[in-house]
Amino acid sequence: MASSPGRSALAPLAFAGRPIYPVLLPVPITLFIAALVTDLAYAGSAEMMWLDFSSWLLLAGLIAGGVAGALLLVELVRAGAARRGALGLHFTLLLSAWIVEVLNSFIHARDGWTAVVPTGLALSVLAVLLALAAGWFWQAVPRRHSGDVR
Repeated sequence: MASSPGRSALAPLAFAGRPIYPVLLPVPITLFIAALVTDLAYAGSAEMMWLDFSSWLLLAGLIAGGVAGALLLVELVRAGAARRGALGLHFTLLLSAWIVEVLNSFIHARDGWTAVVPTGLALSVLAVLLALAAGWFWQAVPRRHSGDVR
């Protein structure tokens, strides 16, 4: 089905002909998963190093997620009606994961065992599930060009 020129045919934000957002999306998801892994390592060993790793991974994931979310918001505003629904669901899931990780970051600022177990660990699991769902629903977003990166 050919798309008509106009608002719905806007090309995604790109660098050197490649869309930027699909390249950035895996970064916060991967960092949030890594934070969950280090939370599990801390819960199993109580070694403070794992708590520090989790805090740094959360910070990096929040920064990467903020950049990706800002680009996604621009894409959402520029999107045509056909893409807006799927992009909106994807944006909602990604934003939810980001908000949960902000709360998780505050929990991780506590001292010692209570920084991770049980609240921090539960928030990490919830955020990873939301982030993975966001990545899954990204695949449902209609593409305009066959050359677009999924």
